[in-house]
Amino acid sequence: MKKIIALIPLFIALSVSAQHIDYDRLDMDKQAQKVTAQLELARNAANDSLRNVFAKNVDEELNILLGMDDDHLYPYDNLNPISVLTAPDNKFRIFTWGLQFSNGCYRYYGAVQINVHNDWVTLRLYDNSDDTSNPATASMQSTNWYGAIYYELIQLGGKKSNIYALVGWDGGDLFVNRKVLEQVRLELDNGGEIFFGGNFIDEHKRNCQRLIFEYTERAVMSLRYDKRMKLFVADHLVIPPEYNGNPKYSGPDGSFDGYMYQKGMWIYIPDLDFKGSRF
Repeated sequence: MKKIIALIPLFIALSVSAQHIDYDRLDMDKQAQKVTAQLELARNAANDSLRNVFAKNVDEELNILLGMDDDHLYPYDNLNPISVLTAPDNKFRIFTWGLQFSNGCYRYYGAVQINVHNDWVTLRLYDNSDDTSNPATASMQSTNWYGAIYYELIQLGGKKSNIYALVGWDGGDLFVNRKVLEQVRLELDNGGEIFFGGNFIDEHKRNCQRLIFEYTERAVMSLRYDKRMKLFVADHLVIPPEYNGNPKYSGPDGSFDGYMYQKGMWIYIPDLDFKGSRF
């Protein structure tokens, strides 16, 4: 009988705790709905001025949502079309989304949450690609980010590493789309920061901070991580000779290239052999 009596307060405490978690989840679900509602207004706005207003509202509502996540267990699975990726070691989470403006070009928005010794820090990402003369070779941080919507996040260099790869899509403009292979490094001291850029060599043997693949908006390009081969696989892009190097006519030729991270370097591997099976 004593054992049963002793368990009653514990049961009550657990029940109250569960109700509290459920209540927090409902509040966060409602806040997530506010975020997506503002984003829908931004995407359907009648002009660029209104898009900018609603984009600011999205940022503000998302910041409120992130601030509500005290235990950092909220799944964020209801924020579509905002991309939410979490590092496999749970050291950071990144949110990215974009808007197309009346000239056909895109602007990107985002936030990153970094786990700094169990104290989560939120940084806003500022798209600075239009004001960067050569974004492929520029070192970047949260305040001068190459904007994209990320769809894949891979940890590099082992489980204790603070280095990761991100793969993203950039809608470019009315004529070209882009895919981006980005390296990021977390700084967990001095308040936390994220650094974008790595040691890449592209197919033309040029040194780059990131790989930016540009192709016609009428084509589809594949860029994904292959777990079996432990590298990133990309459609090889070519421009027909008659178009004089104009990326508006660039597209896949049916072959594949690889990009492998080894000891801090990105190695370019041409003409991967998939034995007739498409990646």
